[in-house]
Amino acid sequence: MRILIVEDDPAILRLVKETFENAGHEVLIAINGTIGEHLYTTRPIDAAILDVMLPGLDGRELCQCLKGTLDIPVILLTALDEWEDKRQGFEHGADDYVTKPFIPEELLFRLQAVSRRYQRSSASKIQTGPLHLDIREYEVKLDGQLFYLPKKEFELLFQLASFPGRVYRREELIELVWGFDFEGDERTVDVHIKRLRHRFNHPELFIRTIRGVGYSLEVNA
Repeated sequence: MRILIVEDDPAILRLVKETFENAGHEVLIAINGTIGEHLYTTRPIDAAILDVMLPGLDGRELCQCLKGTLDIPVILLTALDEWEDKRQGFEHGADDYVTKPFIPEELLFRLQAVSRRYQRSSASKIQTGPLHLDIREYEVKLDGQLFYLPKKEFELLFQLASFPGRVYRREELIELVWGFDFEGDERTVDVHIKRLRHRFNHPELFIRTIRGVGYSLEVNA
């Protein structure tokens, strides 16, 4: 990915830039919001990390401007940990919020998590074997029969069906379906898998358990 990082603290900027470059990403950097705005309007980017307290155009304003033209993940950085500040950030379009001081690897992990959710939502319809899913309408069709599932059951099935045969770890499914800040445990996944199995009993479609790891959707069409 090509990632825009806007941060006025040189030490933080250098550390984050090195972390993301070491992970194989291309990084564009800016020390204020005006330069950051110029970069994303003249160069294609896949994600952005913006400090809130920037000289001139602050991070929240920059986020709002960016989100007005691009549908990409944006994470805000701040030295403040007040809910009101986070609320304003989310209202300006931020996808996640990281409070300073932070571990650069956590920032990398959070951006990867948000990016995967974007990738998942980029496709609104999936067909795999006899199964048809439409995320816009939250419809499930199996052999032409229409079903409506509870929201999280549908999103879990949609994620599994996005890559049939791929093994998803339980913690990965928690992250992708329930979000990084979910406070429950991995048993939530097991409960929802059990419900899906109960709803769909089909000779060509089943959810396989990989003991000690997670689940995959198998299609024998």
